[in-house]
Amino acid sequence: MLKRVKFGLILLLIINLLSVWSAQAALWINPLSVKQGEIVLVKGLYYNFGNAYSMLSDCQIAFEGKNYLFAREIVDFQGFESSGGTYGFQYTSRIPTTPLTKLGDLPLTLKCPLGQEKFSLKVLSGNFPVQNIVLTSSKNSLSATEKETNAVKNAINTFTPFKLWDSNKPWLAPNKARLSSLYGLRRTYNGVLAQNYFHKGLDFAAFTGNPITAPAKGKVILLGKEKEGFAVHGNCLFIDHGQGIISGYLHLSEFNVIEGQIVEAGEVLGKVGESGIATGPHLHFGVYVNGENVNPDNWLKFAIP
Repeated sequence: MLKRVKFGLILLLIINLLSVWSAQAALWINPLSVKQGEIVLVKGLYYNFGNAYSMLSDCQIAFEGKNYLFAREIVDFQGFESSGGTYGFQYTSRIPTTPLTKLGDLPLTLKCPLGQEKFSLKVLSGNFPVQNIVLTSSKNSLSATEKETNAVKNAINTFTPFKLWDSNKPWLAPNKARLSSLYGLRRTYNGVLAQNYFHKGLDFAAFTGNPITAPAKGKVILLGKEKEGFAVHGNCLFIDHGQGIISGYLHLSEFNVIEGQIVEAGEVLGKVGESGIATGPHLHFGVYVNGENVNPDNWLKFAIP
């Protein structure tokens, strides 16, 4: 009798696995048309190549010269726990676009050990305007130090496997002040158009000393200080929200957190300032997906899976 029960449980587990796999034998790509600065979700469990399949954990998505990893997402916590992690999950990759992404129908290529498959993504213009900025001679002469460049590059390319943010609701705005600059703006500095440049975030026109709060749960991975060589970003901090999602906060006057600290949504991170290259006190808030800078406004308006 005991053997029959064990066999029945094993058979049930196999049926569940097959039902999950058969339901996710292809990729879900959503959406198939985006504006510059938006992201594309690519998800599934495995992909068929003839009579064999590749688990997406062993695959990557190639887009515009970069390869993007898949991360495991738990979609059925009860099933995941009861099966010991055997089923109740899928794999997800987030593909970023920016104001510099080419327009038109662009290829997304699934690259797996058993083969490759191409899909098409339509990228539409974000219609970003030009903004004229006037800097004083002292600010205009500043440039990023090697230490600053490397530290920020490492921070925004951080990839940890577990999602920390709540994907069922939008992120909280990190400050309540009005917006003075939007994402994606092209800029002229003292009359000269900045090449291959776009404004990489939202600027909140807050007063010095106004609190800056975490938009979602995450881990502080970088505190950069102006006095230690962060000449452009000024006093800044970056938070890892998991699975390649990073948020950044620039031009602070002071910090309320330390590196390595886990912060919750709404927790005070620091205070507004005008350190680094800034024409006045404000908070610059940016969001990065797998190393690319995307539109933070989407994260503040919509729940991002």
